[in-house]
Amino acid sequence: MHRQSVIIITCVLLGTAAVAAVSAEPDSSLQPGDASVRTVASKNRDDLEVTAQIRQALATAPSLSDLARGVQVATNSDAVILRGVVEPEEQDRVDSLAQQFAGARQIIDQLTVHARE
Repeated sequence: MHRQSVIIITCVLLGTAAVAAVSAEPDSSLQPGDASVRTVASKNRDDLEVTAQIRQALATAPSLSDLARGVQVATNSDAVILRGVVEPEEQDRVDSLAQQFAGARQIIDQLTVHARE
């Protein structure tokens, strides 16, 4: 069961009290910077095909590490969402490969760059 935490904000203004509940956990299916772009995968045939093409391109790219080859791809009618860990020099390459198949879809890069020790 998903537990949602709530922050209660109380404001006192001119002797009256107002209470507002604000969710501490934003809807994870929305892109933080653009609430109109969904970041969940669609089951639409065209979207699934784009996802498969991008996964294939990542899996067979000889210049990518195993980390980058394992990037998760989710596609919907508005966006291609990339999640996972990549080496610093691979982030642009992964974005570029995805863009080749995305068409008019926005690329939402939620990749984490692997920190070198």
